[in-house]
Amino acid sequence: MTATVPNSPVTAGFRLRRCLGRAGWMALLWFGLNGRDGASWMVGGPAVLAAAWISVRLLPAVTWRWSAGGALVFAAYFLRESIRGGWDVARRALSPQLPLSPGIVRCPFHLPAGPSRLFFCGAISLLPGTAVVAITDENVCIHVLDWTPRVEEELRALERRVGALFGLELMKEKESAA
Repeated sequence: MTATVPNSPVTAGFRLRRCLGRAGWMALLWFGLNGRDGASWMVGGPAVLAAAWISVRLLPAVTWRWSAGGALVFAAYFLRESIRGGWDVARRALSPQLPLSPGIVRCPFHLPAGPSRLFFCGAISLLPGTAVVAITDENVCIHVLDWTPRVEEELRALERRVGALFGLELMKEKESAA
């Protein structure tokens, strides 16, 4: 189950653990970008520490979990949709006679505010021909290459899958519109 606690008390120990965890991930990223170049750590070390400290100070203390089964199901879905999306865009680029009907779709959120919404917005790009152009408290605006009613169905399906990944129930449509 997911626990989202946006206003939980933050202790110094909790903040230090978060900072060290993020520094570890950022150090791995730095190592991945620069390999075994030891001299790069003269810049990378301070940059990693500063980025970790800033991220802990700027990002609110929110706890959440994914279920292992939900993560595996979502990973398979993500892989399938990424391949389908890439194929669709490549086909459209190489075949000018395929129809294009670009547009902006406004999609009201059914996920609660927090990490699940941000993850949903990030994952939208895996759908064929989509890109997030604006995010508000109530909805996300998406540019689509070929607007059809199926686009909205795919967005709802993605939102349900993200909800399942985070162990959340989606809000009813009328609640999110209010």
